[in-house]
Amino acid sequence: MLVKDRLYGNFEIRENVLIDLLKSQPILRLKGASQQGFPAGETKTDFPLYTRYEHSVGVMLLLRKLGASLEEQVAGLLHDASHTAFSHVMDWVVGDPEEQEYQDSMLADYIKKSTLAGILTKRGFDVEKISNLEKSGNFGLLERQMPNLCADRVDYSLRDGYYWVGVNAKYCVKHLTVHRNEIVFNSMRAAKVFGFNYMKCQVECWASDEAGLRYHFISLALKEAISSGVLKMKDMYKDEKQIIAKLRASGQKDIVENINAGLGILKFIESTSGGIKLAKKLRYVDPKFLYDGRVRRLSEVDTHYRAIIKDEKARAKRHVQVRLLK
Repeated sequence: MLVKDRLYGNFEIRENVLIDLLKSQPILRLKGASQQGFPAGETKTDFPLYTRYEHSVGVMLLLRKLGASLEEQVAGLLHDASHTAFSHVMDWVVGDPEEQEYQDSMLADYIKKSTLAGILTKRGFDVEKISNLEKSGNFGLLERQMPNLCADRVDYSLRDGYYWVGVNAKYCVKHLTVHRNEIVFNSMRAAKVFGFNYMKCQVECWASDEAGLRYHFISLALKEAISSGVLKMKDMYKDEKQIIAKLRASGQKDIVENINAGLGILKFIESTSGGIKLAKKLRYVDPKFLYDGRVRRLSEVDTHYRAIIKDEKARAKRHVQVRLLK
């Protein structure tokens, strides 16, 4: 099975378990769930717009490039399987916007109740281990605590930067290596390119006022649709464009206005009072790299980068309010 990726290139997949999973409905469903929560073709924004499917496959391929075990590649492909439509917008609907862990809390249950469990069992894989990434502790390349590098964190940040501002993502990938079962860079320059790209994405995209405002309006539309019966929670596992069409066809003014606002052109300014309060999740990395046989962190050698991390930690504690402009 040939898998093509815009960031990593073409791969011939021969392992039956990966082929079965890639053809499964729960994984193909992710083509209808946007990575940022804003579907391409529907959202008037400059943000990079691609799908959870592309990211999930990308994580699997990155792990493959780094020599990860087949089991860890499987876990990488499935790590976002439980994402609903609009991705982390669901944390504004039923979760915690500052933690954004709703999908993680649902992963084990989703895998076990879907056809994914049957595929894993048939191919001789431990469903419990693969569906509990945090508990297993056996996938050190796939997932690590912030601010360390891991395949998940590397893929979404490089993919965003590559599609959005043309960051030299392929250069960064070329200089990734594995040291003591951990992803590091073999070049300080590559660590800098990656680190500064990640923090740019955090400040100007993922935790930007625009992203928060879009999450605010889309979540209001979804909350109202669910409470009024226009949508059921199970509908959140359908294609985003189908859900949007259903919201707009509801005839309910608040729902229609909120979904249109969340996907439309937004003009706003920060406000000291009386505005819309925005929640932000703190994300940052402090990438490790090899230098003269030693492992160093970027913040140890770059004072500018250390200051950026400090500023972002302070910004995350500040509850921003914005006011719409007509």
